[in-house]
Amino acid sequence: MKNLLIVLALLMSTKLQALAQSSSVQKSDSIIIAVSPYVAPYVIQKNDSGIQLEIIKAAFKNQGINNISIEYMSNKRAEYQLNNGAIDVAMNHSNFYLPGIYVSKRILNYQNVVISLLKNNYTINSVYDLSEKSILAFQHAPAYLPHSFKLALYKVSSYEEVINQRAQVDHLMKGWVDTIILDKRIFLYYLNEYRQTNETSHVAIHSIFPEAPRPAYFNSKVLQEIFDEGLTNIIENGQYHSILINLEAQYAQNPEVSN
Repeated sequence: MKNLLIVLALLMSTKLQALAQSSSVQKSDSIIIAVSPYVAPYVIQKNDSGIQLEIIKAAFKNQGINNISIEYMSNKRAEYQLNNGAIDVAMNHSNFYLPGIYVSKRILNYQNVVISLLKNNYTINSVYDLSEKSILAFQHAPAYLPHSFKLALYKVSSYEEVINQRAQVDHLMKGWVDTIILDKRIFLYYLNEYRQTNETSHVAIHSIFPEAPRPAYFNSKVLQEIFDEGLTNIIENGQYHSILINLEAQYAQNPEVSN
C-alpha cells in the first residue's frame, strides 16, 4: 500500500507539473527564436525572413501564436541561451541529447556539400578524398556531418571553421582554401550575392554527404508539441509547399556549377 501511494503521488506531481507548464504557454506570450545571421536563404536578417524562418513562423501562427521575436546570434551562443532558458527556440543545436531539450519534427533537409574550384579538377567522392586539402567549414561542422568526416580531418592539410558563411565563398574564389563545406542552398545564395561585385570562377559541387534533416530545438515540451501540430497543419494545407517553392526560387537560384 505504501508503494502504491508513492506511485500515485509521483503521477499526480507529474500531471500537475505538465498542467502548469501548459498553462504557462499562452498565445499572447512572446516566443523568442534564436537564429544565425549567416545562413541565408534559410534566415535573412534584413527582413526577418528566409525559407526556414518563414516555415517556423507559419507553424506558430497556425496555432495562434503571432508574437514572435527573432534574435540573431551564433549557434554556440544560441545553444547556451536555450539551455539556460533565455530563449524559447533555437534553429540549431549540436548537443540536442541534453536533458530538457526537445526536438521538433523535421522542418526541412539541409544538403551539406564540398565545394571546390572547377579548374583544380579535384576528384572528391568521399571524405577520404579530402586528404591533404585545406578546408573552411561552417561552425560546429563535425557535429552535423557523419562521424567519418571527423576521422578524415586527421589527414587534411588545414581545417578551420567560420560563423560568417559569406567568408567561405570569398576564401574559395581567392584561392585561399582548396575546399569549403556548407549547405548547398546557402552556398548558392552567397555565390549569387558575391558575383554582384566580384569576378567568380566556375565551381564543382561534390555531394558526398547524406541530406541532413533539420528540426527546431525547444526547452519546453509543451511548446515543441504546439509547434509540431502547427507544422503538420501547414504541410497538410499546402502553405508549407508554397513557402518552400516560392522562397527557394527567389533566393537559391542555380548558377553554372558542376556536380
